[in-house]
Amino acid sequence: MPLVTKTPAPSKRAIARTHVGVIVAAVGLVALAGCTPADSPDSGAPTSSSVAPEASATPTVEAGTGSAALSDADLEALFTGIQFQPGQYDTTAAMLESIYPGLTVSDASCLAPFGAGWESAAASAVEFGTSNDRSMTAVVAATADDAAATDLVTQADDAIARCADGQELFAMQGTPVTTSVEPFDLSLSGADESRGWRVTGDVGGTPFALVGATVRVGQNAIALVGWDPATNTDYVPQATQLFIDRLPAAG
Repeated sequence: MPLVTKTPAPSKRAIARTHVGVIVAAVGLVALAGCTPADSPDSGAPTSSSVAPEASATPTVEAGTGSAALSDADLEALFTGIQFQPGQYDTTAAMLESIYPGLTVSDASCLAPFGAGWESAAASAVEFGTSNDRSMTAVVAATADDAAATDLVTQADDAIARCADGQELFAMQGTPVTTSVEPFDLSLSGADESRGWRVTGDVGGTPFALVGATVRVGQNAIALVGWDPATNTDYVPQATQLFIDRLPAAG
């Protein structure tokens, strides 16, 4: 079943760059606590009526060693084929700001599993996009070699371990928000490395939960996050598997 199509967000040049930590925190916490997103023609709140992304069957191809890095055009085609909207943002911050503004963050490095900062990494191409129903966000970095992609996943691992429990990572209107980060095993095939994680906490007495995946396929790294607690447990692994299956044939 196809995703519900929302009105596209503004073009890259129309999106203002803001601090990565502020915006990633805003999406993860405000959305899942049930707050209303900022009024804008391009933003739509994740809803439980969302449907998982689908793509036509493509044979899984084993990733080659030492192959040329994927280009921006390759990644844009990859996103489109999985019903994610590419080519709209220049940074993770801008992509997430288009959905929910709001919270501040005390330690932006704890957000490495979200793909925060990948636009500054030594990557040949980086693409950002939301699913058509805007319940998920994805960042894919095509790096020069396996080691560079592994470094991005290692940064995510370090953040998951360091920011695991009881951290006051965020504040909403000046009130600290305590969160917990819990890793879990992802059942995925074709990935060289994969990390699943959940972030849980409480915002103004309302609990929230989001699910994410940080994955390496050869010299490419993927960070995918589901914001809708009604669907993210199922949809994040499904969407991540679609990226894994199609990445080796994207070039």
